Amino acid sequence: MENQMIFVRIATVADIKHVDEIVKETESSAIARGSGIAKRSPESIAQKIKEGKAVIAVTGGGEWVGFSYFEVWENSSFVSNSGLIVAPKFRNAGVAKAIKERIFKISRRIYPEAKIFSITSGAAIMKMNYQLGFEPVTFDQITHDEHFWEGCKSCINYNVLEGKKRCNCLCTAMLFDPHKESFSSYALTQATEKCEMTLDCIACPKLSLAAGAEGTNAICSALTDILWFSEYIYPIESDLPDPVKMTVTNVNMDGGQNCSSKECRFTVEIVYDHNYTEKEILNTIRNHTRCKFTVRQDVFNVSIIDDSVYEQQLVLNNC
Repeated sequence: MENQMIFVRIATVADIKHVDEIVKETESSAIARGSGIAKRSPESIAQKIKEGKAVIAVTGGGEWVGFSYFEVWENSSFVSNSGLIVAPKFRNAGVAKAIKERIFKISRRIYPEAKIFSITSGAAIMKMNYQLGFEPVTFDQITHDEHFWEGCKSCINYNVLEGKKRCNCLCTAMLFDPHKESFSSYALTQATEKCEMTLDCIACPKLSLAAGAEGTNAICSALTDILWFSEYIYPIESDLPDPVKMTVTNVNMDGGQNCSSKECRFTVEIVYDHNYTEKEILNTIRNHTRCKFTVRQDVFNVSIIDDSVYEQQLVLNNC
């Protein structure tokens, strides 16, 4: 896979064009694994997208990369996270984890009191669920809604499920219960924690490509980036407060106010919540600005991510 940008965001009606590919790859993947799966029709996937219940991953060029959706049961008592699939050539690049975390965050924000469950036969998804706070449970601990179990009729293992009176099957049910004491600290941290980091930025003159023409001086280069930091809004789901606030401070020229200065330095103070990670924020800044920047170690409250981590150019944005 060539290095390229991958965006993970809420699916929109414009993404319905990918539905047939999503359905086809979901079925092919189940056959290749030798596992059963409830078949989803293109119409049902399109409906999830229209309702704002789906997360999709696409490249900057619009190529489909991955997909998942959620559904609500029993008057919002339960939310299911289902249908996670990634296109073969984009696997092992962190896409599945990014989609899983995004669909879980959406479920928690919109339905904070709901129990969230996932049914899977894949070890990788089980591991991701466990990291998010899910625990294995018996089927009688998840939704009893008949419409949910109707969807299992298309699975090749449905006779096993019925034979065991829906107590268990070849899949494993996992549940996140926000009311359990063991999960309370996780839920509280994710919902209320505010993080901070400071960037020390350097803008340099931009040379002109035309022979004999002057390029852009350091001040103009800096102003372009400063304007972006001041005006950019990080996209979010639903009508929620701005998850990331960026404030530019301490603008300085290396030679006072001389327009021929070789560089312009400025500082950016960033305050953010659980909707975005430091990796998501830094990737977004890298893709929209020209300045060089370093993260000030004394205020950054998580480990610094080395440039090698960005080799896959995975951007977890919601724009």
